[in-house]
Amino acid sequence: MIRLADRLIYTVGQGFARYGRQLRGFSPNARLYLISTVILGLSFSLNQLFFNLYIVSRGYSRDFLGELQSMPNLIALFGAIPAGSVVDYIGRKRAFVLANVMRTAASLGIILAHDPWLLRLSMATAGVAGALWMVSGAPFMMENSTPKERNALFSANFGLQTLVGFFGTLIGGYLPTLFGGLMSVDIESPQAYAATLGVVVALSALSLLPIFMIQEQPRPAAGQARSLLPWRNISDPGLIVRIFVPNILISMGAAILIPYMNLFFKDTFAVSDTTLGGLFAVSAIVTGTATLASPVLADRWGRIRALVMTQLTSIPFLLIIGFAPVLWIASLAFWVRAALMNMGNPLYNAFAMEQVTERERATVSGLLGMSWTIGWTVGPYLSGYMQAQPNIGFRPIFLITCSLYIVAAVLVRVFFQQMDDHQRAEAHTG
Repeated sequence: MIRLADRLIYTVGQGFARYGRQLRGFSPNARLYLISTVILGLSFSLNQLFFNLYIVSRGYSRDFLGELQSMPNLIALFGAIPAGSVVDYIGRKRAFVLANVMRTAASLGIILAHDPWLLRLSMATAGVAGALWMVSGAPFMMENSTPKERNALFSANFGLQTLVGFFGTLIGGYLPTLFGGLMSVDIESPQAYAATLGVVVALSALSLLPIFMIQEQPRPAAGQARSLLPWRNISDPGLIVRIFVPNILISMGAAILIPYMNLFFKDTFAVSDTTLGGLFAVSAIVTGTATLASPVLADRWGRIRALVMTQLTSIPFLLIIGFAPVLWIASLAFWVRAALMNMGNPLYNAFAMEQVTERERATVSGLLGMSWTIGWTVGPYLSGYMQAQPNIGFRPIFLITCSLYIVAAVLVRVFFQQMDDHQRAEAHTG
């Protein structure tokens, strides 16, 4: 056991040493993009921690909360593919700017809305912004990185954004107490939560600054999409389906549970907001650190093998969270599961982008985004309905999530293991 721990520490150390070298070698555009995603990571972590609590504190039902959680993903579901065409037309930088402006407006609208329909409109705006950002990110990173640093850039984008969430959730746990005291209101009141979400608005606006500094190069004609009709840009539809299906299963499994983990801990263990913030903060730093080390695992085992192994290993810890009788056991499992389940995600995205030509990337990125949002559109609504039933609760949701994760991991191995092994062998011999 001690030897295994030593090897893990050594692997993580290798990961950080590698990033120290490769971050310095990233292009200026890639570094500016990472700065923006770090700022958005702070914003997202605060929103994730307090959005549910804010909506519930205003007296809305869990059913309505599930509807709001589903709405951005419903918009992104139908908007991802058109967004790919828009991004090809206006360019990556303009798409980033437009996405962040809309995201800032949506965050402000959530705070100011005093009507359910205005809340729905704000969430719909957030969905459009999410679609534009989601479709732009992977092609932009492909175009601003070399093959040797690609795993590192994709992992850094995910890992640093998650890692910085540690500070967002750690500090965020104290913000309702701070604003509640300043406004002389209860720390779990709508006013205190709204003020906390005001920090989300400020961070969303701040994330625009590095985007404005990006110097986007014109793409050659060979790299431009051939048609606004997405299927005419795809050279291998079978490959895209194989990439598409596991993503749907993972997204569905995550969407019925992960957005409600704060409510699960509140309902099951009656934790305070401060404790909840600390719990999510540790999860963020563990997940971010593990993701930064994932290129080391990819070099040693291959991207697909590393992805499958880490995701399957996370399943027992997910079950422990749902069925543990005490908080400290559930908390430890929560941290380990988050690290294992998420560290392979950027490897999968980088692998998928490398399987298609430059002219296909925005379209495929849109299709990948659509496959992800299918689950995140349906999942929160179904989960909200199940939670509202007196005889269901959270435990069946944990079992459903585990089942979907297992099936997805098996499919990824069946679809892509030989392909990844062959490409690795060619790279080593070349």
